[in-house]
Amino acid sequence: MAFLAKPHTVGPASEMLLGASLSSSGKVICNDNSIEIVENTESEHEIIVDCDDRGSVWLRRTGLDGMDASGAVSAKIVVKGTNITIYERVTPGRYGDNPVDTALFDMDFLSPQRYWLRYESEATNRTATLSFRNTPGYHAQAILKQ
Repeated sequence: MAFLAKPHTVGPASEMLLGASLSSSGKVICNDNSIEIVENTESEHEIIVDCDDRGSVWLRRTGLDGMDASGAVSAKIVVKGTNITIYERVTPGRYGDNPVDTALFDMDFLSPQRYWLRYESEATNRTATLSFRNTPGYHAQAILKQ
């Protein structure tokens, strides 16, 4: 009985900063260890997770408003055990360059197991949560809600 009451220990949290690749609305297709973005006309505020054969987790954030190619999207990623919290940072740019609304992050540091992810966008006051398993071909998505 005492074993069941013992809290689960996960060790210290690790933090990293990632920059995103920016593009206009697109849909990710996983092909033989590569990621391809194809045109899509919809751009809803959501996060999409795709896992490839290399063990990378591709996180796509869609629905970025008022962004152009001179801007930047970065993320502070905090991993504690199997819990991941992502804090989005947006720098809009000069306005007038090519418009973009999608950010793509390559999280190639996660081991093959199940994770619980929380994504927070302070700029838009939106959050999303989802769980996923880092196995080839896995796909999950969640709407960013205010």
